[in-house]
Amino acid sequence: MKKKKLLIFTTIMTTLSLLIAGCSSSTTSSSEKEEDKKVTLKLASYFADTSPIYTAVTKPWMERVTELTEGKVEFQYFPSEQLGKAQDLLKLTKDGVADISIYPANYFPDNMPYSHMIAGLPNLSETSNQGTLAYRDLLQESSTLLEKDYLNNGVRPVLTHVSPPNEIWTTGEEIRVPEDLKGLKVKTAGGITSEMYKFMGAVPVTISHGETYEALDKGVIQAANYYSMAVKSSGAEEILNYGVFPHVGSVIHGLVVNEKIWQGLSEDTQKAMIQAGEEIMESAGEIYKEETNKFNEEFVKNGGTIAELTKKEQEEWTKVTEEFNQSWLDKNKSGGHSYEEVLNLYKEKLEKYK
Repeated sequence: MKKKKLLIFTTIMTTLSLLIAGCSSSTTSSSEKEEDKKVTLKLASYFADTSPIYTAVTKPWMERVTELTEGKVEFQYFPSEQLGKAQDLLKLTKDGVADISIYPANYFPDNMPYSHMIAGLPNLSETSNQGTLAYRDLLQESSTLLEKDYLNNGVRPVLTHVSPPNEIWTTGEEIRVPEDLKGLKVKTAGGITSEMYKFMGAVPVTISHGETYEALDKGVIQAANYYSMAVKSSGAEEILNYGVFPHVGSVIHGLVVNEKIWQGLSEDTQKAMIQAGEEIMESAGEIYKEETNKFNEEFVKNGGTIAELTKKEQEEWTKVTEEFNQSWLDKNKSGGHSYEEVLNLYKEKLEKYK
């Protein structure tokens, strides 16, 4: 009788062991399959696919991620606000309408206060390469910036980019000093940039990138706050006649991924996205420099004028922009944000890449 009971017990334990082993094997197999599973991610942009932000940043990033993951990650690309307007892309990515998007920090003063400040204040970065590498380092070092401008919005940055400095482009009047701006209607992205133009006596008009050409053509605005390559992507170079380069802010944009999507990606895929982003950030600045110089030369060749400022004229721009920066910081000291701390850290990074 005892032998019979022992035999039954042994049989039960053996069966359980086989079941457990089978479950373990099934789990491992499922995990392996998950690693090998192909992923297609929706990427939304507010730029056309002929834009430099596509050709120099977004396209090579997507291609590099696909290459690094050996084809396991592919992208479905939606240019020209097909999935939503530029000012909605941050929310659309958080809500999962897009998995990844190109965000313009200049459009989000409340959601991205620190990036908005860095982009909006004039006379900070002198080139795209300098600004991009400095902002990259700042983001890696400042948990305040990462948490407030990105993670709190349900997104994570995988690539960031600072444009060349914005300049002033006009249709009918040449601008040489801040006084010339008085009463002029200027396209801006809003926020700090609009405040700056008001400070200089201009009338800021907040319109989207896609609306700029028509607004200039119909005389709704007489000027645009743009860097050279953005002028080109808007198509407005054919109706603009003058440019002046006092470095009045920049644009911070890049690629953000929905945080839930990010957490669901394999570690290898995450590493591939970060590696691709690092590579693009190192190379894009030089591409922007070459393309900016090329555009400016063609603009002049085609009859446009880019002002060559005298030392005195340049000093007038420096004076008014420094006054504005200080007044803005003073006005926003009590807002609960560490603006001055983040700005000073960014300036340190800028010096490193000057």
